[in-house]
Amino acid sequence: MELRLVLKNAAALSLASVLSKVITAVVAIAVARYLGPDIYGEYNSALAFVSTFILFVDFGLSNYMVQEGSRDESVLPLYLGNTLAFKTFTSLAIYGLMLVLMPANYSMTTRGMVIVFGVASALNALDSSVYNYFQAKQQMYYAAMYQFLSTFLIGVLTIIVVVLKGKVIMITFAQMAATLIISILLYFHLRRDIRLKFNGQQLLEMLKKGLPYGAAVIFLYVYFQIDMFMLSLMRPVREVGIYSASYRLIAVLLFIPGILTSVIYPILFQLGVESHDKHRETIEKIFKVLSAVGIPGSVLLFVLANPLLSWLYSHRYQESIPIMMILCWFFALECLSFSLGDVLTTTNRQWTRAWIQGGAAVLNVGINLYAIPHYGIYGASIATLITELYVFVMYYGVVRHQVYKVRIWRQLPMIVFASAVMALAAYFLRFLHPLLSGGIAGIIYLVILVGFDHDFQRIGGYVWRQARSFRRR
Repeated sequence: MELRLVLKNAAALSLASVLSKVITAVVAIAVARYLGPDIYGEYNSALAFVSTFILFVDFGLSNYMVQEGSRDESVLPLYLGNTLAFKTFTSLAIYGLMLVLMPANYSMTTRGMVIVFGVASALNALDSSVYNYFQAKQQMYYAAMYQFLSTFLIGVLTIIVVVLKGKVIMITFAQMAATLIISILLYFHLRRDIRLKFNGQQLLEMLKKGLPYGAAVIFLYVYFQIDMFMLSLMRPVREVGIYSASYRLIAVLLFIPGILTSVIYPILFQLGVESHDKHRETIEKIFKVLSAVGIPGSVLLFVLANPLLSWLYSHRYQESIPIMMILCWFFALECLSFSLGDVLTTTNRQWTRAWIQGGAAVLNVGINLYAIPHYGIYGASIATLITELYVFVMYYGVVRHQVYKVRIWRQLPMIVFASAVMALAAYFLRFLHPLLSGGIAGIIYLVILVGFDHDFQRIGGYVWRQARSFRRR
């Protein structure tokens, strides 16, 4: 793959992801502040219920399409056609099942949101397969463009509802309308770009080979978000709202490891076949970069949880502060485990990854079944951390003993030291505005990291040269 194409994909995806997540965060905060903990809890209960069902639409077809399409683009018309046809059928079936199995304790407002969210989520599931098609063709800039446009439309329409003081159900309609617009645009894009094919026998083969991906996605959701669904069934909606106020902020940050891995995913698949040594070196560099983001990010959120949430939510979600101080470490663990999980996926060990995530799902549900009734949202928070720690340990153990001797611990000492100094700075500056104290502490962290670590000196030097070159233009 040409370096220029990689950089083009990386730049497009990074810019779109950053802008999209900023919009998502701003909109989520505005919605939470507008609705308050109780109604916000209903909103998230409906979203969690629909998200649980929509998992079973894909069965791993999209990820399998990326794997095979990145190696041979000629299969994409058939693979995308099969994927979209199958997902259309399963979306209709699952939507009907979702309406039948809707919990009896949901209010009429929550039920209405489930109905609308269901349509929006089904359309988004089809859209995601088109994004995967762009990924397989190394055209991530198209995926970035449409995903940003989707986020922008959702943000604009949602803010309009908030400004006009509309009901919560109107927020869900705004999101459905935005998703419908994007689906129409993607349809016309595909019409001029590709002639889709369908083959039932080949679809069965795709389902068989894509099942590990599908199982991994389902298991990932179960240990990543099932706590929200279980809270909605076992605790008052206010607690769901309090928990969501912290959890949604952490979830927004997870685009950071996703950017890098999405861009280089096809490269890792190729290296997994061609060279284990280059594959290992690439993974170690990714691990180091993600660690340098996840560890200080979690440290800052922990130290500044009180002033940050007080400012963001205008003191309406003070009960979320201790939850944030627990859940913030999920971001660090996720960054640490992200690249190790991709080792398994890109070296044809999809079932191994799926079994690890399956174990995590069982562990998470088991802990939550005990912890939520006894400890509420605190129990759900601890369950999330224990599960993510289990995933990291298992990924590391399997990679170390079955793939290659990955060297990750040597990457961490300077990052941990710089994060500790940053934590002290943030603590002593906590009386300032959280953005100011966090910004000063972050600068101190970067100065230490770039000043004493050779790899980050190279990265910092590259950024500085690019900045100077841009200024000269």
